[in-house]
Amino acid sequence: MYRFVLIPLLALALHASAALEFGSSVENTAWAVSGSVFSCRFEQEIPGYGQAVFYQRAGEDVTFRLETVRNLMDFSQARISILPPPWQPSGKSENLGTSRIVSKSPNLSLDARRSNQFLHALLEGKWPAISHKTYYDGERYVQVHVSAVAFPDRYQDYIQCVKQLLPMNFDQVARSKVLFGSGEEQIDRNDMKTLDRIIYYLKHDPRVFAIYLDGHSDSVGRRYDNRQVSKARVEDVERYFIKQGVDPEMITTRFHGDRYPVASNGTAAGRAENRRVTIRLEQRKDMPIPENLIYIPPERKSDG
Repeated sequence: MYRFVLIPLLALALHASAALEFGSSVENTAWAVSGSVFSCRFEQEIPGYGQAVFYQRAGEDVTFRLETVRNLMDFSQARISILPPPWQPSGKSENLGTSRIVSKSPNLSLDARRSNQFLHALLEGKWPAISHKTYYDGERYVQVHVSAVAFPDRYQDYIQCVKQLLPMNFDQVARSKVLFGSGEEQIDRNDMKTLDRIIYYLKHDPRVFAIYLDGHSDSVGRRYDNRQVSKARVEDVERYFIKQGVDPEMITTRFHGDRYPVASNGTAAGRAENRRVTIRLEQRKDMPIPENLIYIPPERKSDG
């Protein structure tokens, strides 16, 4: 729904004209929870404007997003606030600063601190809001609010979705490396922890179809010897992956000796960075998430 209301924000006091407000009313507020082991969405429809979404990716904190069907706000800093519910008009508003409106969806994304403040406010029955001038007229204003009606019950569904998330996401493991001491060719316990984290993810994401392992060395010694050292290093990492149950058909190994340094070989610190095996994962972005990895809220479980 939308209606004209007076803007209760100090930042807009200089323009005391009415704002066009978008948001669910007490009667039509609806929350929805969806997700998988990779991410969770907790959202409310903003009638006539878009979606207010709490999005949490595996391995990361929650982010509040405003996803619009047709954005009316200027592409600049919008005012972020927490308002008292309409039945407490004399309540105090809380100013949370500003955040930029952008042209690409999501049109607004808040940091984890303010996203959690939004969740906290909703649990208290308060209404988060975004207010800003329109892109087509600097004298006209728009306010989008998130209704707290029915929030506590669906919040528990959201928490259940969050609890089943993996401890990491694809981007956190897709590009990794293990380092070696001078002349060393075998991984140590710390390296195994890094590799175990990658292997854990591999076993939970069937969309990953390829693993590329590249061995490198510093420039100390003969080029042929360095190439053989880099080969031994990458083969040791490959053996560990296979020993832990990774399909060898997924793995491609290459060894380069000292050909591709990432730091100067003129310093000890640089040489240490160059003695490495890099691990790169490839994922089928267009592959549907298997049903067994999708979160099903309680009411949908009973329907099925």
